Amino acid sequence: MDPAGTPPDNASSIPISDDTGIKTPTRLHHMLSNIPYDIFLMVVFSCWNGGKRSDGTNFPITASHVCRTWRRYALDTGIFWATLEFRQARPHRAIMKYKIWLERARGSPLDIFIGFQPFKAASVKHAKSIMRLIMPHVSHWRSFRVEHVPKKIVRLIFDRLRDVSAPTLEVLKVVGERSRRPFQPVARTTLKLKPFVHGEASSLKELALVGFPYGYFVTRFSGLQVLQLTQSDFFEAGSIENVQSIQHILTCLPNLRTLDVDCARYIPANHRSLPLTGSPPPRISHPSLTELLIYLPKSDLDMTLSSLDLPQVRYFLTRTQIEMALGINLLPLLSQHHPFPNLLSLRLGASYSGLVNLNFNPTGGHPGQINLTHLEGALAGLPVLKALTFDQVDFEGGKWLHCLGTRCPALHWLTFIQCGGCTLEQIRTIVETRRKRNGFDALVRIVIEQWSTGNFIAIDESAQQWLRRSLIFEVIYPANDLNRHSYLSVVEGLEPSPRFTGMNPRSTRR
Repeated sequence: MDPAGTPPDNASSIPISDDTGIKTPTRLHHMLSNIPYDIFLMVVFSCWNGGKRSDGTNFPITASHVCRTWRRYALDTGIFWATLEFRQARPHRAIMKYKIWLERARGSPLDIFIGFQPFKAASVKHAKSIMRLIMPHVSHWRSFRVEHVPKKIVRLIFDRLRDVSAPTLEVLKVVGERSRRPFQPVARTTLKLKPFVHGEASSLKELALVGFPYGYFVTRFSGLQVLQLTQSDFFEAGSIENVQSIQHILTCLPNLRTLDVDCARYIPANHRSLPLTGSPPPRISHPSLTELLIYLPKSDLDMTLSSLDLPQVRYFLTRTQIEMALGINLLPLLSQHHPFPNLLSLRLGASYSGLVNLNFNPTGGHPGQINLTHLEGALAGLPVLKALTFDQVDFEGGKWLHCLGTRCPALHWLTFIQCGGCTLEQIRTIVETRRKRNGFDALVRIVIEQWSTGNFIAIDESAQQWLRRSLIFEVIYPANDLNRHSYLSVVEGLEPSPRFTGMNPRSTRR
């Protein structure tokens, strides 16, 4: 048995013993050994996602133990041996194994991961050994990830990358050391990484930097399509500075499709941003951005969205991939500029509380309510909107509901979360109005989520029965955002995550 965890590559000419092969009945063994190569690949790729399985085993190794035919197929398939993961406290055995894997890979695109485990002891020695192994193959790297590695090792790794080219590199992800401070996932560093200064990485499409400065990257790699930045600097900067930073990123990256900006801090509900020290920057437009994920203080978020025209953006998400609520104070902007004409899903948030006995907010009279006069104009600029969610909105006797029957012709999903100031009969009227309107899609699903007591939407039994016969209609008690079935999770396939994912959910290589 060689260090790669399999018999030698010439094992197809020697018997495979019970110690290395998988015992199978004679008839099944005969069938397996006679399947064509293309069928073999279909079997493997239906069981294997490119990495280790949940039990820690590697499927290509398992496949290479079935019989001589499968072993020959496995050894001839370079992509099976192209994922190198350094997670061992003592990486010597992994390095020995991966030397053989790299020979078997035969120039296939390589996915490389370096974790913190090899650097708890003899860290520099281990880092040099790993780099000596992988650097001769840098021209075949497809993804390169370094996570929670000590700063001196990160510097060593990226110093080796200054003068080389990685023409096939598509994904680069660097996550800083874990922080010992509460509510701060990574330690702050001023270390500036500058890979490929004298080389090229022309295929780089996805970049994630957690805890590291990003200035060099956004000016050096203008072809980026996915960018994730997690920086505590965003929390400490003022609103105008953050808007200027985001506008600078978008200006430098004209092909960007996904932008994820995270301030790397817990933001309390009563957080107040720094006072404004100047005029907001002028608005800019970005032609290709389709996904925007922002975790910043509310005032920073509002000012950022107020400064952007994003004609291709489809939805706004939080760090856990649930839909981000836009304050109703943005309705005048949406009504005047129509900055997001291709938005598929929108969640509007206010501060209404139907629990008046707890004295959170009195019913009606909230100064932000005046912004609802712009709701109809805002919806007029959303011609392809499929899902609309109102979060803690007071409809003041239903007067702000009428426009839902005359705007957003493609609307299918309508959700009310802890809302008040309207009745179920008024919502039924919206459904009927849309059905009679030429060129409008009928509503498919209506969800009302509220407490069983309080000044919320009044539930009329006859209206409820009519809605249940006409579409998918639910009245539910409050649920956690992560468990709520939303349009984005059901239709768009964006499953909520209980933690920070670290990379765009649609990344090709995680």
